[in-house]
Amino acid sequence: MYFAIIGIMFIVIAMFFKPQFEGYGVKQHDIKEAKGMNSEPEMYRASSGKEPMWVSSAFGGMPAEQVSMNYPGNWFKVISNQYFKLFPNPIGSIFLHFLCFLLFARLLKLNPWVGLLGAIAFSFASYELIVIQAGHIFKTNAVAFLPAILGTVIYAYRSNRLWGIILSGIFMAFELAMNHVQITYYFLFILFFVGVYFFIDAIRKKQLAGFGITSAGLIGVFLLAFVINSGNILLTNDYAKYSIRGKNDVSISPNGLSASNQSAGLDRDYITQWSYGIGETFTFISPYVKGGASEQIGNSPFAEKIQNSELSQDQINAALSGYSYWGTQPSTSGPVYIGIVVCMLAFLGLFFLKDKIKWALFAVTILAVMLSWGKNFMGLTNFFIDHVPAYDKFRAITMILIIVELTIPVMGVLFLNELIKQREAILVQKKKFMIVTGAFVVFLIAVKIAGLGDGYTNPMEAKQYAGLNEMYTKQVMQMDPQTAAQYQLDLSNPQQLQQFVTAQVDRQMDSYAAVKMARKEIFNSSMNRSILFAILAGGLLVIFLNIKTEKTANTVLIAGLVILTFADMLPVAYNYLGASDDASGTGYKYWEEKGINNYPISATKGDNEILAAEIAARPSLASVVKNAQAAGEQKADELGYDGAARANVINTYRFHALRMATNYRVLDFSGGFNSSRASYFHKSLGGYHGAKLRNINNLIEFHLSRTNNKVLDMMNVKYFLQPLENGMDTAILNPTALGNAWLVKSVREEATVNDEIRALGNKFKAENRGGGVFLVNKMPVKDAVVYGGEALQYLVPGRRDTLNVQLASGLAKGQEAMFVMDVNGATNLVPLITLTMDTTKSFTPLVYLKVEDSFDPANEALMVREFAGKLSSRKFSGEGSIKLKSSVPNKLTYEADVKGNQLAVFSEIYYPLGWKAFVNGKEVPILKTDYLLRGIQLKDGHSKIEFIYDLPKYATLTMVARIGSILLIALFGFALYLSWKKKKGAKVSMD
Repeated sequence: MYFAIIGIMFIVIAMFFKPQFEGYGVKQHDIKEAKGMNSEPEMYRASSGKEPMWVSSAFGGMPAEQVSMNYPGNWFKVISNQYFKLFPNPIGSIFLHFLCFLLFARLLKLNPWVGLLGAIAFSFASYELIVIQAGHIFKTNAVAFLPAILGTVIYAYRSNRLWGIILSGIFMAFELAMNHVQITYYFLFILFFVGVYFFIDAIRKKQLAGFGITSAGLIGVFLLAFVINSGNILLTNDYAKYSIRGKNDVSISPNGLSASNQSAGLDRDYITQWSYGIGETFTFISPYVKGGASEQIGNSPFAEKIQNSELSQDQINAALSGYSYWGTQPSTSGPVYIGIVVCMLAFLGLFFLKDKIKWALFAVTILAVMLSWGKNFMGLTNFFIDHVPAYDKFRAITMILIIVELTIPVMGVLFLNELIKQREAILVQKKKFMIVTGAFVVFLIAVKIAGLGDGYTNPMEAKQYAGLNEMYTKQVMQMDPQTAAQYQLDLSNPQQLQQFVTAQVDRQMDSYAAVKMARKEIFNSSMNRSILFAILAGGLLVIFLNIKTEKTANTVLIAGLVILTFADMLPVAYNYLGASDDASGTGYKYWEEKGINNYPISATKGDNEILAAEIAARPSLASVVKNAQAAGEQKADELGYDGAARANVINTYRFHALRMATNYRVLDFSGGFNSSRASYFHKSLGGYHGAKLRNINNLIEFHLSRTNNKVLDMMNVKYFLQPLENGMDTAILNPTALGNAWLVKSVREEATVNDEIRALGNKFKAENRGGGVFLVNKMPVKDAVVYGGEALQYLVPGRRDTLNVQLASGLAKGQEAMFVMDVNGATNLVPLITLTMDTTKSFTPLVYLKVEDSFDPANEALMVREFAGKLSSRKFSGEGSIKLKSSVPNKLTYEADVKGNQLAVFSEIYYPLGWKAFVNGKEVPILKTDYLLRGIQLKDGHSKIEFIYDLPKYATLTMVARIGSILLIALFGFALYLSWKKKKGAKVSMD
């Protein structure tokens, strides 16, 4: 029967993902970004056969642990890779969800068709489809194994200790191999609550010894699973300490104020940025009560409904341009919908399920829901951040709802299974059963009538519209007379201005009202849907209790509920990963041609300009690129790709060859520091990663986000990719980039890292020279020392709005300037000499500025005392030369000729683990310089300098993982042997 169910479900899944069989792949944003990050290490691994432990193509350089690193000793990772080759994603992932939940049902001896119902609910929960569509494939694969682990743990305590323990270890090894520690971490909450339940049960039954043995066995195999995955976990843990998941060495914000919202891990704001709204929790039972994805209604699944609504055409047009999501998250790809049918079953289970494990599952469900509220319930969130180990290492806390995604179907199928087995016991409580069932339906009706009290908007949106009058008034007051004349406005007529503002506000509010009416339609439709399914499910339960023949009653109930669950879950899931047409109607919304899906990143005009410029500077590169192009053409032929996919394959090889033969950096202004597109082709200062190094993240916040050119120079940013108005881009050469290494003349010691990172820019003295109020970080001051990250404003007498005071990072040390306002109210920053020549007094001085200090990376280096104290001198002549000779991800080689002792600065990221420096074969200390670069003191004469990145722990952990894999598989074999021996013994005794 199980094989029949598996076969039927595979056909259903295959039909759902029909485009996959038609040569399409899912458009996945994060997978595309991952390809940009992975390009260098994967191409290097394929061409050299060596493991790249360092990625030089993103964020100026970072460890490869969470980018692309293989762990060959982990056989369970190898096995899972083979599974996904046989069943590629997304089919492979959803089918794995189904198999693992069905295994849970088998281990708990549930009716197979009841298991099918739970497997449908678990596999097609909307969040799982949304996660796949976003490209978080490791996350959803990790979730897939959770019911198997839960089932084997319960099996170990209740049925078969040996097999339960060994299977728990095997499935935990697979789960950890999916490389999503956050999912594993949240799942431990379930195991903890279930463990407490079995502990209490053991005390009650006086079976503590058995509980202890089983628990020890489970802990043992979980530790073995950890050992098997220790390479990834421990190396990632080492790396995490220096990433944004670890403690920040800088204790101030870019504005100079204390960074009060920091934790020992991620900042609290970052942890809770994606927090589920309290009212949004109703999406568990009704998917669209807060709308759908963060997209315009006109592009959403609700467009047709709104177009056919009773709204006027003007209201429809306005509504279609509004957003369909009105929850409190910054954005979302869709709701967490668990299913009204399975939620109803779980609710009934709270009253009628005899198995007390339901209270453990219910308790962890409630905890997960409250933690998912994050910033909307900061009391509990702060407690967990401050007191629960490792909780502060993870962001996007809505992810904890994977607990609910599992526990609700589990409670639902446990109840349904007991219902069909203990029908007579339920019949005794028939009246109570009918009341509870009816109460659930009545509750849904009450929610529909009362609404969620949000007015079909969210606080941020409501605040925005409440401030329309002030915003339009401010815009009108800042108009110049010529622009005002185009609107037939007399700026000196307050009544006319107010009429104009009121008209603009009324127009916006009318559109806003139309959007809210459309959202009300969406809400009501969603609730009607849930009420209908609840009534149908309740009706099946009533029929079940009134059919006299038990077998017929069971068949009607299970078949009906399975069909209802299909009808409930699949349409919602289809909205987020189905074969829906895109807006143009010429393709799929979520799918794209397979070749483009595998090679999604195209070279731009700017990329090719960089390639041409590098070849022009070094003609020998032409043959290197030509050979790579031939290899790319051969690869494209093997794959059978043509058109854009073929071009992308060829460019992958061409630019990888260029990247390996050169060592410059690129800053792509189109993607900035949240895109890995440039990393696919070049060594980039940007990238895309949820755990970038802390030092580069701080540098971005303090300097790179404000385009500090001196910092860009020291990071060897040779080219800027600048977007053009026509949608293309162009490459701009940075002539002041300092190159791979240089010699400095002096070292300035900074007291703290706070001082060091601020000193990378300009230090200004600012004085109020006008008749108004000068504000620094909203505090009035007469004078101040500022660095450029502060909020500088000026309040001119007679004006209601404040002026933003400008600073120029390009001013040299000693230069003076004045922030002024002209007769038309326009502001500017002008050199002081210009102001002295203004004989007509056309400028009103407001704020005097003088550059008291200016970072000169070509001639000076910054160090804190820990590293400056290792120098033999703080002054150097800077005489000599240093040149990069070769570079691969794990090794950089330079040659230097210097006169006397010198300090060399390298435009490479300082990272305290793994990197070692050797001068003429002798190891020398690497000094952290300019906050995040490397420095080495050199002696007189010729030197060969090598930076080598190696993690001896990697080889050790690979061997340990291999031993662990052998042990766990041997335990599995031993269990098979014992089972065979026991079965054989039983047969002999029968004979």
